[in-house]
Amino acid sequence: MNIKKMNTFLPERLIDTRWYSSQAGKNFIDHKSAYLHFKEHGQSLGLNPSPFFYTAWYTWQNPDVSGYATVLDHFVCRGADVIVDPAPFLDGITFLREKARYSSIIEALAALTEGKDTSLSPRLEDHLALLAARQAAVHQAIQAQYICRWPSGRRRLVWVQAGPRFNVTRWFQPTSPRRWDLMCNWYTRDGLDLRYGEIHLSQAGTKPTGIYHVLNNDPGLFQSYDQLLFLDDDLIIAHEDIDRLFDIAERDGLALFQAALLPGSHGVWMDLFQKFSRGSRRTTGVEIMMPGFTRDALFSCAELFGRNISGYGLDFMFSEQIRRAGGGCGVIDAVGVRHEAPIDERSGAYYRQMRALGINYKLELYAAIREMGKFPTFVDDRQKD
Repeated sequence: MNIKKMNTFLPERLIDTRWYSSQAGKNFIDHKSAYLHFKEHGQSLGLNPSPFFYTAWYTWQNPDVSGYATVLDHFVCRGADVIVDPAPFLDGITFLREKARYSSIIEALAALTEGKDTSLSPRLEDHLALLAARQAAVHQAIQAQYICRWPSGRRRLVWVQAGPRFNVTRWFQPTSPRRWDLMCNWYTRDGLDLRYGEIHLSQAGTKPTGIYHVLNNDPGLFQSYDQLLFLDDDLIIAHEDIDRLFDIAERDGLALFQAALLPGSHGVWMDLFQKFSRGSRRTTGVEIMMPGFTRDALFSCAELFGRNISGYGLDFMFSEQIRRAGGGCGVIDAVGVRHEAPIDERSGAYYRQMRALGINYKLELYAAIREMGKFPTFVDDRQKD
């Protein structure tokens, strides 16, 4: 905590008094009175202090706000040293790179709030419309080409979203028994390795766009399998555990499933980490990094895959849809997976790709939240209430 920086900037400056007055239904003569009202009443009512600060969104992303007088105090404290996003359409990392005159996200937000910087629309609908146009452009630019396609007649498929970091021999054992075909969807030709696997597809884009384009342009491929598992290329899973994963999912009636994350892995949702040494447990969702589907469950989500580029929020949507239709969803503790790559929103290759495509992944997440009417939480199913 940088006390000096926090104390030299008053959080009340981040309140747009005219905007907040319209939210609260009461006129405020200055920032101080508006801040006091927000502190005592507005925050608990979920009011936004400005069109550039979303209280509920910020609170959900930063659960430690409870230790501060208001979410604005938390923002001023944290924003002195790191970049935090106050609204789903404000990607602080991109904004500060494009606006070198700002020394911190606090200074940038103050300029937006006070109307000194008008480069960013305060209207959510403007940003959603721009996002939709960019999503459409990404889909239109995708060209897919099968490099090889020799399905074996097996009824299970493992898709790997493969790129330069993918080393198939870290877990794939070509001479060991298996009841699944391996499919590599190469989103770049860098690191292309055709030695192993029944199907190799060259298709730039992301995992959701890749799945969507196969579902729509070559549905027969997926229809030939009863169960399908979609893995990121930085996951480590034992070769022999894959059939075990499929077997337990089938036995326990799971239409949507994933392996449990092993301790020490990088992940967000604690209930998706391994809790037991055997069996499975029902959860309210699984993550996009490694979802497994029955064929019917996958095709029921075909339209959803086309509405999201990054995958942020998409896992929330198909988890909700499958469960609402009566399909079982769960984590299989008997199979552990290691996720080694840290989450690096500033410099990570995935996040650089999203920004290069013009895709605000957090806005995609917020669009899903807005449609579903609640914030996602992936927990044991018995905890959902």
